[in-house]
Amino acid sequence: MSLMQMIFKKPEEVFGEDGEEPVEKQPLDLLSVKGDRISTVLETENIELLLEKEQGRIRLVQKNSGGEELKTLMECPYAENADARKELTDMMTAVKKDIESAIEVGRTSLRIPESKYELFMYMRRRPSIPMDMDKLNRELSSGEARENVALFRSFLEKNPRINVYVGIYTLGQDTAYRILKQEWRMLSNVRFIVLENYEKKPISWSDPRIQESLKDSPNVASIGIGIKGDRPRYAIELRTEDLASSVKKAALLSHHLFNIREEMIDAQTQGFAKAMWELGARRGKSEEFIRKTVEDLALEDACYRISETAAKEIVKKVQERGFNEGEDIGLFRVPVLDRRLLLNLLKKAENGFLVVDDAGQFQYYRDMTGKLVMQYGWEKDECWYIAPKGKEEKEIRAEAAKVLLEGKYLQALGKILMENRNLSVSDAYSNLKNFIISYEKLGMGEGEQIETLGLARDFFPKENIEEIQTVIGEVLSESSLYDNFGF
Repeated sequence: MSLMQMIFKKPEEVFGEDGEEPVEKQPLDLLSVKGDRISTVLETENIELLLEKEQGRIRLVQKNSGGEELKTLMECPYAENADARKELTDMMTAVKKDIESAIEVGRTSLRIPESKYELFMYMRRRPSIPMDMDKLNRELSSGEARENVALFRSFLEKNPRINVYVGIYTLGQDTAYRILKQEWRMLSNVRFIVLENYEKKPISWSDPRIQESLKDSPNVASIGIGIKGDRPRYAIELRTEDLASSVKKAALLSHHLFNIREEMIDAQTQGFAKAMWELGARRGKSEEFIRKTVEDLALEDACYRISETAAKEIVKKVQERGFNEGEDIGLFRVPVLDRRLLLNLLKKAENGFLVVDDAGQFQYYRDMTGKLVMQYGWEKDECWYIAPKGKEEKEIRAEAAKVLLEGKYLQALGKILMENRNLSVSDAYSNLKNFIISYEKLGMGEGEQIETLGLARDFFPKENIEEIQTVIGEVLSESSLYDNFGF
């Protein structure tokens, strides 16, 4: 291994032991840049910085509990210029703190510089916020501010260097950016770097603009908004996950209190129109207020990706149609297919609907089982299904209509079976019988109901599918499996 490889080898992490229990403090081996042992420091010993003008040196020394000097750990020339001397002592003090922190968290070894130029290389790699960013990312993903968020905020008060890379392509990301900019407006060392996002898609950490920015300062803590991929070592990603949106994470980092608009944007980012309606209801807002907010924010978000004209036309079509489950098959004709906009408008989107754009592309949202619509050759893309090219619209609509009816059937059956758990046997059977007959009248005969249930076994993990299929046969056929009595 070359000297440069040894110098820039991934250093032992000082901050970042997993687990919440108190760590056992143990002797710390201090290593040279090459990995040779310089000294071993005990918990009872002290590290001190000595400015020795007469000798023309500044030293970092190890002393025992009685104050006796044991070892010189680092020695640098004494700078006559006050500013240069302060820079040097600040750097050496940082090394002193790193040694103390390493002992505190129970580390067994730490590489330290021994001279002036090694000190510069050490500081060039030392994170501007010296904490475990993986832990902080995990905590933000949980949607709760605990010890790591508190630690980040405490470091932030010391005005460290932070780069915030912003590649906006959604309203949620823009809101996260505005929250941080508002709350950190007094921090001169926080630098917001807004990247032009012409393609309106996620920007990668490997983007040349980000790499060029990080080249000369690999130790700077970074925050990415709308940035994806393998993040740098000292980076935080504000991206929406199952338990926390990008908006929520920004608020946690900056101790920001949401207003109602930001709450609704957080809900939109996390769970589309359905979550927004649920939030509005919890906050006691009127239906008119919720609907207007849903439509306004859906339009605002869409304009980050498509033209305002196209977005307004889609909103208008949804306003005209509403979401009437009984009308045709829930077909929406749109100028351009923007999935997020439709989900941000339709609070009952999970019931399924068909959409076609001006280019003639048909997509269906959402197959209850992930299997029904694929039997017609449709391709799955997350919760969306794309119709094969070359099929006639009439055939596509017929396939989608059948799947939409089957999806409603499964949802309604799930509710019936749940209700039946608290009913008598005769009442439960009667309930199920009426349900089966009602869907026969809608066009689902015995064979279709039995087949649909067979494809949906995973949808009913606690139910005996064969038993329900037997009931369907009993109700809809003239014969019975129990026609075996001779009296």
